[in-house]
Amino acid sequence: MFNPEVFGMAMDRFRKNPVQTSLTLAGLVVGTASIILVVTLGLTGRGYVMRQIEGVGSHLVWANYRGTATSGVSRITDDYINEGDVRAIDARREFFSGATGLLALHGNVTVQSQVKTLTVLGVMENYGEVRKNLRILRGRFFDADDLQDRARVCVVNRDLYNQLFANDDSPEKTIRTLDTTFQVVGEFEEPVDTLGRGEVVPETILIPITVAWYFTPTHQVKTVFAEALDFSVLPAAVAAVEEILKERHRSGSFYEVESMTSVVRMAQLISTGLIIVFILAAAVSVVVGGVGIMNILLASVEQRTREIGVRMSVGARRRDILAQFLFEALSLGVAGAALGVAIGMGLPFLTQLFVRGLDVRVSPWSAVVAFLFSCAVAVIFGAVPAYRASSLNPSEALHHE
Repeated sequence: MFNPEVFGMAMDRFRKNPVQTSLTLAGLVVGTASIILVVTLGLTGRGYVMRQIEGVGSHLVWANYRGTATSGVSRITDDYINEGDVRAIDARREFFSGATGLLALHGNVTVQSQVKTLTVLGVMENYGEVRKNLRILRGRFFDADDLQDRARVCVVNRDLYNQLFANDDSPEKTIRTLDTTFQVVGEFEEPVDTLGRGEVVPETILIPITVAWYFTPTHQVKTVFAEALDFSVLPAAVAAVEEILKERHRSGSFYEVESMTSVVRMAQLISTGLIIVFILAAAVSVVVGGVGIMNILLASVEQRTREIGVRMSVGARRRDILAQFLFEALSLGVAGAALGVAIGMGLPFLTQLFVRGLDVRVSPWSAVVAFLFSCAVAVIFGAVPAYRASSLNPSEALHHE
């Protein structure tokens, strides 16, 4: 059906009508490129949102002590989350890759001749690995020896570090707070915005939790964080934390256990819905391109009626005429789709070259689907003029002027 003669006739037809062919292809090119770009924008936007959620912890479970029911609700020291609870949660390796504890204290610090309130967070050595909201910019973080030796060392938030040590080149830097002097061993920052759910503020330092316990009556923990192995086990992980805390403390103690399950699912659902809606909108452009192909081929049938009659009179079968016009429709579809794919894939890569730090996510599958969809639309809309051409009566076609 499709032979070099058919291909040559189709190419000759396109060369003789370059303007008409170009205008017909425009709809397919724009539509195909739009589908790829919409998917790219959707995936890039979803990635950005998920990175923000990761700042709080998309796989994170956290628990806080809220009180013990007596005559009302009161806080009892023995019922606070403690170091043993953290170790018990960390031991549940079927749910968690790790668990860590945090204790928040407040002190004062002098910054540029002003006394400011300082947030002092006592943390364990695996805080950064579990919490995922810590990036060391200089120096180091705590290790197990620091906690065991109760070393008076600290890691300072970037904003506070710049205020305190902007003009200090000395290797030994210290901060005085809580009536204690801490040696600065590092500088840190939060890599992403924690959506208002983080414990870090601009005036924050981190110290070993074993040092923070000097200022509390027991080895209590304000918040325990546990990183679930996978998003799918989050509901079971939440239940496991609730069970552990209930078993290890008195009846009536209330612990608030939360995760990002609902937020992550909502973000995924919304982003997927928006991508689908925008893809359908972009598909309209492809359909418009298909209508253009149908129009040009219908006009071609009218112009080439006598040619079709001559071909039929010398032995061309109806299926040969059908194949000729279907091939022309497919050729237009392939050309338009290929140009659209090149534009749709090329623009994101060019954006990455000129915009540093932008994580553009291009889906090869979107290019494949867009290409096949455009080709299919071209063939479907080309079927009507192809059938009309193949249905012409040879004798009437020969007398057509």
